[in-house]
Amino acid sequence: MDNISKFFEPITGKLAYTSEDYLRLQPCIDLANAMARTTNQSIYIIDYHQKNFLYVSNNPLFLCGKTAEEVKSMGYGFYLSVVPEEEVNMLLEINEAGFDFFYRQPSQERLDLMIEYDFHLTGSDGNSFLIHHKLTPFLLNENCDIWLGLSAVSLSTATQSGNVVMTDLKKKTHFEYSFELKKWKEVPHVELSDREIDVLRLSIKGLSNNAIAEQMFVDVNTVKYHRKNLLQKLHAENITEAIFIATNLRLI
Repeated sequence: MDNISKFFEPITGKLAYTSEDYLRLQPCIDLANAMARTTNQSIYIIDYHQKNFLYVSNNPLFLCGKTAEEVKSMGYGFYLSVVPEEEVNMLLEINEAGFDFFYRQPSQERLDLMIEYDFHLTGSDGNSFLIHHKLTPFLLNENCDIWLGLSAVSLSTATQSGNVVMTDLKKKTHFEYSFELKKWKEVPHVELSDREIDVLRLSIKGLSNNAIAEQMFVDVNTVKYHRKNLLQKLHAENITEAIFIATNLRLI
C-alpha cells in the first residue's frame, strides 16, 4: 500500500456522501478561509473519505514554493514531496498511533480530541524549517469515523521533530507519545499561579521585566522569579517558548 493511503487508515469505507453534501460544506470552507486571513497560521481542511484536502489556505511560508491550488491538487502527496524522507515514517507512526487512540475513545468524545506534533518541511530554496501541526476532527460520519479534520500549521519553537501530544479538551490531562515505547503516557496539565499567568500575559505584549514589575506593582526580582518558575514548569528555554507552550496547553 502506498504511503498516501496509509495516512488514511483505518478509514477504508466507501464514500457515502453526494455532491450535494459537499455543496453544503461551503460555509465551513468560508470559515476556514476567514481564520487563515486573521492568523499567521496555515489552515487545511482534510477530507478523510476522498483522501485529499478540501481546503488549503494561501500562506506562502508553508506552501514551499507552490500555490494553494497546487497543494490542494497534490493532497498528501505534497507532504511526501517536502517532508524529509526520514520523517515520513515518523508521520506514519504518529498517524497510526493517533488513530489507535481515537478509536479507543467513546464515540461521543472523539470530537474533543486534538493531536499536535512537529516536523520539518523543505522550502523552495532547499532549506528545511520546523513546523507545528495541530489536527482536530470536526465532522464524523455515521460510524463515528473522521469525515473532515481541521489542521492548523505554524512555525514551531521546538528544537527537534516529534513532540507528539494528544489533548482531550474536556480533561485536565493530556497524553504524550513515546516513540521508544510505542505507547501513550497520560500527563497532568501544568498548573500556573495567577502571578505566573500575569507575567505570561504581559510578556505577550512585549513588556520588559522592569515594565512588567511596574504593571504588577512588584519588584523586578519578583518578576524574574516568576519567569524562572515558568521556564521550569513548562520545560521552556525562554519566555517566547513558554508563551507558545502555555498557549497550546490553554493555560492563558
